[in-house]
Amino acid sequence: MSEPPRFRVPFGGRSLAIGVAIVLILGSVTVVFFNRLAAGNLILARGDTLLYFYPYWQEAAEALGQGRVPLWNPSLFMGAPFLANSQVGYFYPLNWPFWLLLPTPYAASYSILLHLLLASLGVYQMGRRCLSLTRPASLLAAVLFSLGGYLTAQVEHINQVQGIAWLPWYFVVLCGWRPGMTNRRRAARVAASMAAILSLQILSGHTQTVFISLVAIAIWLLVILITDWQPDSISREGGKSLAYFAKRAWLYARPVAAGGLLAALMTAVQLLPTFELSQHSLRQGGLPVNEVLSFSLQPLLLGQSLLPAYDRLVFTEYSVFLPITALLLAAIGARRLWSQKVTRPFLILAATGLFLALGRFNPLYYPLAQLPGFDLFRAPARWSVLYALIIALLAAAGWQALSFTARRQAPVSDSSKDSRALLIGVVLILLLVIWSIVSGSLAAYVPAAPEAVVERPTDATLSAWIGEAVLAGALLYLIIRGTVRTGLARWFILFGAIVVLFLSTRILPYNNPTTPEAYFDLRAPISRISATGECGTGSESCQSDVSRLLGLSDIFFDVGDQAEIDSVYGEQLGTTARFDYTVAIKQKEIAGPNLPLAYGLRSVDGFDGGVLPLSSYATLMRLVLPEGVQAFDGRLREHLDAIPEERWLDLFGARFIITDKVGDEWRQGVFFDMKHPVNVTRDAGPIEVGYLPAYEATELWFIADGLPGTLSVLSGESNRWLLTPELIEPGLWRVTFPTPEAAQGITLNPCQDEELGEPCSVSWRMRALALVDERDGTFMPILAGQYRLMHSGDVKVYDNLDVLARAFLVFDWRFVRDDESGLAIMQNEDFDPGQSAVVLGDGPPATVAGQGNVTFIEDHPERIVLRTESDAAALMLLTDAFYPGWQATVDGRPVPVNRTDILFRGVFVPAGEHEIVLEFRPASYLAGRIVTLIGLLMWIGLVVYAFFPRAVQEVPATIDSKAGG
Repeated sequence: MSEPPRFRVPFGGRSLAIGVAIVLILGSVTVVFFNRLAAGNLILARGDTLLYFYPYWQEAAEALGQGRVPLWNPSLFMGAPFLANSQVGYFYPLNWPFWLLLPTPYAASYSILLHLLLASLGVYQMGRRCLSLTRPASLLAAVLFSLGGYLTAQVEHINQVQGIAWLPWYFVVLCGWRPGMTNRRRAARVAASMAAILSLQILSGHTQTVFISLVAIAIWLLVILITDWQPDSISREGGKSLAYFAKRAWLYARPVAAGGLLAALMTAVQLLPTFELSQHSLRQGGLPVNEVLSFSLQPLLLGQSLLPAYDRLVFTEYSVFLPITALLLAAIGARRLWSQKVTRPFLILAATGLFLALGRFNPLYYPLAQLPGFDLFRAPARWSVLYALIIALLAAAGWQALSFTARRQAPVSDSSKDSRALLIGVVLILLLVIWSIVSGSLAAYVPAAPEAVVERPTDATLSAWIGEAVLAGALLYLIIRGTVRTGLARWFILFGAIVVLFLSTRILPYNNPTTPEAYFDLRAPISRISATGECGTGSESCQSDVSRLLGLSDIFFDVGDQAEIDSVYGEQLGTTARFDYTVAIKQKEIAGPNLPLAYGLRSVDGFDGGVLPLSSYATLMRLVLPEGVQAFDGRLREHLDAIPEERWLDLFGARFIITDKVGDEWRQGVFFDMKHPVNVTRDAGPIEVGYLPAYEATELWFIADGLPGTLSVLSGESNRWLLTPELIEPGLWRVTFPTPEAAQGITLNPCQDEELGEPCSVSWRMRALALVDERDGTFMPILAGQYRLMHSGDVKVYDNLDVLARAFLVFDWRFVRDDESGLAIMQNEDFDPGQSAVVLGDGPPATVAGQGNVTFIEDHPERIVLRTESDAAALMLLTDAFYPGWQATVDGRPVPVNRTDILFRGVFVPAGEHEIVLEFRPASYLAGRIVTLIGLLMWIGLVVYAFFPRAVQEVPATIDSKAGG
């Protein structure tokens, strides 16, 4: 193939027309593939799109519309940095028009379409510039990559698609860069272009894609250097040879490194806050190896991952498929390009991508998983993006090679070699098909992750695979051997590959969008919580004392209006789209992680696969999680099987608790709410039922583990009955009231001293209670502890009756040196979070006693104003997350903000009345703004120098002739 054509910006008449035509062609093909998202009113509403990106994008769009920078997020994880979480992409300029002009789900859809077009244009230019492909061949490569199984399966990860869109553009810039062939201005163009591309990729927010891209560039440059390096032809002395290699490496890497440094300056406004957050993140120091290796490409799934999908889709992280026709063309293209040194780095990149994608199934990945950079990311399967990119280009190169054969311009030896390459490709395809069949049986003996479901391909899929392999292989063979003398067969191959790609992508999630109500409509639990008001118990400011919710339900319950959903949408949506809608409304029923951010609520929990949650949050959650369990992404509901201990929910401000009815029981015709078990022990003392309805009953039934103690019942006549339980059936007990009563109080008693001879356990577990009226057979479930059932539908919402206010005063505190010491103190049974606190560091001694209150004056994400009144020096405890950058003043005087109770903020105040102002002003963001401004000015200067010629003498940047340049 000839020398790569010089890249020109299409400003000329003919070039401009060609450029517009290319954009229109690729844009039209993209719209055809994504017709349901592009032309309809439907939206994506599943997975990370619904639970992660929509809430963050909606908040970011509202802030952008208001002209403010959202530094703090009070809604999730009891407070966390917002801007510093790079996955939001707040400073990514291509997000802004969509955020300002469109509702969130549609902004996401059109952003996906734009970035698929950008990716296809990048691959088109990469094919033209790096492999000297013709325009039709480059168009084929662009379609295969941007609309192939890898990229389109990732559309739920919007920022990943945005980041990948810039990957081919690196090579568009670098393929024309050769030391010794250019001058300083050309090097400046490379540096300026690299800086722009890397900046956009960084700001898009998917850090793992940036890491993969930079590693790919490093491998590509290294292979080029090694390929070009011929030490024997230069010197027999190793020293001189290595000096030449080092000098040449520097000349190659210099503009790339300059561009990288400039990009770091240009994006400092994002990088510095994100770096600061990473130092306080649970991922600080890297993830455990088992987490790094999660979502590795399962070898048993190679067939289903690499071959087209028709009626069954593998987990989207493992989807890398292309048409079999394209794979056969890639075999021919690889054969043709292997002899050219300029293309070998791409072949090695494809192999490296697939090799690293195997992750935990690749022994070499284990040491890599412990290296800086690699240890920060999960999902090694994402390395397969390199395979997807290069195979698309190789397929296009193979298709282009057919044109020479068809016109009899290829030597006979090339025809024979192409035939062998085609034969090898067909054999590999058949081996993948056989492996897919065999792996279905092997799956019973080989451990696999839950998402890696290995099943035998259906007969329809097998028939489609074999049919395409036979037809495409036969037609390609006829073209290669010259039997077909017209170019028509080549175009049949091209369009056939695109049609197969279209058909095989029909089952991908983007082709099953659902109704917009999946996101926009509120469900009853969210409406009920919102209608209840935002005030916690004892609050004096209903506007500011915002209480939190905690969802503890999974989505295994059935929605009561499923029949109505099916009748309304049965003719409008397909089965998959209706299923996604049902899943979406279940997530809204339980206020799934991050959805509270979208609905103006606040949550104890959250969901993030990046630099959140904070390590201090994870440490505090050890109070409620089972021993040894750590929630790396949040999502506490996945690790809790019962409502946590009340004192911690009180401290967290968790007023609203959401659970489902899965696991609740009917016993002897009575319904029992099983989500509130309590342990009744001699050390803890009696436990009261916090809320009793005005319901006249004759008995109290309960389910218990062990032999229960007595129950005290306060009657409406102020009489207290001490009642001994009697057994109804194993595990089910009752006490009978002397007279029918609407009980005013119920207390669960532990056993007394053993010498009294009470027939009960030293401790017993109350699992559920219900008031029963034997006169008419009715019943009323009640709850042990301080809870009131405020909503019962598909799920249940409880009101925590003694939740602490979001800000309150304590007069008893202890200073600790580290989190572990503080956690040990808090875990003691006698620690009362409403009365005591642990503070990290040193400070004033605790007050013996005191009284006081806290009132909110202002409450904004980055600024909070409170008024305190107390008769003694106190610690004002605000149960919002502590983080560097929060500054406090008391009556205008700066005071420290102390990390209190592991996660929260504490400010010491003297006796009397005082005003406390808390403001979030992170130094990382303030410094980042200045550095970014400097970087942008430097970049503009570099662009002016590089792209706008001036009458100056250029100094060639060549290798010294004595070094062999």
